[in-house]
Amino acid sequence: MKLYKRIAALFLSMAAVFLLIPAAASAAGAIDLSRDVRLTISYQDEDVPLAGAEFSVYLVADAGENGELTTTPAFRQFNVDIRGRNDAAWKALARTLEGYVLRDQIEPTDSGATGQSGFLHFPTGDTKLTPGLYLVLGQRHRQNGFRYDAAPFMVMLPAQSEHTWSYEVIASPKHEKREIPDTPAVITRKILKVWDDDGHENSRPREITVQLLRDGEVYDTVTLNADDNWRYTWTELDDDYRWTVAERELSGYTVRIDREGITFVVTNTYVPASPPDTPTQPTKPSTPGKPSLPQTGQLWWPVPVLMCVGPAFVAAGLLRRRRKRDGT
Repeated sequence: MKLYKRIAALFLSMAAVFLLIPAAASAAGAIDLSRDVRLTISYQDEDVPLAGAEFSVYLVADAGENGELTTTPAFRQFNVDIRGRNDAAWKALARTLEGYVLRDQIEPTDSGATGQSGFLHFPTGDTKLTPGLYLVLGQRHRQNGFRYDAAPFMVMLPAQSEHTWSYEVIASPKHEKREIPDTPAVITRKILKVWDDDGHENSRPREITVQLLRDGEVYDTVTLNADDNWRYTWTELDDDYRWTVAERELSGYTVRIDREGITFVVTNTYVPASPPDTPTQPTKPSTPGKPSLPQTGQLWWPVPVLMCVGPAFVAAGLLRRRRKRDGT
């Protein structure tokens, strides 16, 4: 287990380095779109396998042979930026999409449960996974008097390993572990709206609507505005449920949801109504904090380069060894 963690950490470091030199991604060549991709979930608590834990994967964007991403119809309606530039951006994207997937009951591309060894191999059954950007969601899992909440994460399939594409990837999701109490506790959740719209404050809507979800179903709907400082607090919530939030779609802004302790921070970034003419080759990155909506088919190398996105350790090229060890 320690060796696996060291290898996973090494791949994380490699991914971070590749992000600094996106041009190097082309060295991997074109993605073979005719090849199937595979994802293995390794769900462990230290050395204890978490068996029977349920996970689902959702294809958010299809990948082209040169790494360009095209948002799938199921996710095209959401004003999110899929061009994550760093781990925090990927983590927020997964958290944001989680709320929409649960609220709208979007059908997963595939789903299944971990076996006795804590492993789950995608695809399952006759399902087929194609190259693209995926969202991975885990259900609350209870085992040995504890409950485990897996953090949602994004993963690119295939992943880049050195100068090649790895079509088999292993991910070890991070999770929150808590002892199951004898009597259900009550908790508090907060919502805070942040505007990223310097120079366009007058374009803000007078109010926005946020939905609180209890195990994926709308439990409460609140309206935020300047009078309440764009914030709200829910109290006396049953801790036996999983609580998430989703913002009703807002035209002209991208949405990003982060969680800081008990607070959901919803950031809306202003997007100009009239985008500029098609640019030539960029000479420098755009101003941080003011991304534009990605266009269909847009090339964004850091996406396929990043082997680990958000709260998960991802390793490529280790699947075959693991399968042999587990006898599968």
